[in-house]
Amino acid sequence: MSRTRKERILQRRRIQRNRRIASICAMVVLSLTVSILFHNFGAQAERPQTYKYYAEVRVESGDTLWDIAMQYMTEEYRSVNEYIREIKKINHLGATLQYGQILTIPYYSDEQK
Repeated sequence: MSRTRKERILQRRRIQRNRRIASICAMVVLSLTVSILFHNFGAQAERPQTYKYYAEVRVESGDTLWDIAMQYMTEEYRSVNEYIREIKKINHLGATLQYGQILTIPYYSDEQK
């Protein structure tokens, strides 16, 4: 065999190998994308639809935002701090609560009212 023929054969094999690698990579990416999409749709289908509502709560003696949050927070919130931030924002609160103060508290329910 001449040198150029060997080089052409090697080059053809490299091209075929690169095509196989590219095909495998494309199949992996496609299968991951499909599995992520189906997983997300499945996770959303499991949870019932929830609706956001607001209630009024009167601050009692010794109450803290943490106590109120622990009592009224629903699972839609990632943390107590996130819930407290929302309470503060809704009620335009500073650092302290006052006895008798009325707070608007958000909560979620799967019942439409």
